[in-house]
Amino acid sequence: MAYDKSTRNKVRAKYIQGAPLATAAAALKVPYNTARNWKRLDAEAGNDWDIAKNARRMTKSGVEEMANEVLGELAEQFLATLEAIKADPKMPADKRADIMVRMMDGYNKAISAASRAMPNANRLAVAMDVLKFFNGFIAEHFPKLRASFIEVTEAAGDAFVREFGSGA
Repeated sequence: MAYDKSTRNKVRAKYIQGAPLATAAAALKVPYNTARNWKRLDAEAGNDWDIAKNARRMTKSGVEEMANEVLGELAEQFLATLEAIKADPKMPADKRADIMVRMMDGYNKAISAASRAMPNANRLAVAMDVLKFFNGFIAEHFPKLRASFIEVTEAAGDAFVREFGSGA
């Protein structure tokens, strides 16, 4: 059975919003293998559904959680190494100092890298917030245009992520 572009975009949208591919396909009465083929063909054409799905997760809070998780892991390793240094009374002072300096350098570089990555993620998050605002505004004030707005937004999904997720 042939499906129109709108159905394909709706399956893609459900997948990007977090539904498993099988669930997204079933919700629109599309065979799983058809949805899987659409996903594969789009990826080959540079329209990777997984990139869009991951980018969608990168909201302001998601980026902060991810950065906090990474920095938290580094802090745990830092403390574990510090405890190991304290537990070894035979370690020379210069070696202790060298380890401490390298740990602090690594931690500072991680913080710096996270802060450089945040503007790109924040740019995408802000752009996504604007789309959400317009979706609500159109639904309230121009309900007849909402389906067209959603169709255009879904079709532009990957281009949107490339434009606003790249920091360009």
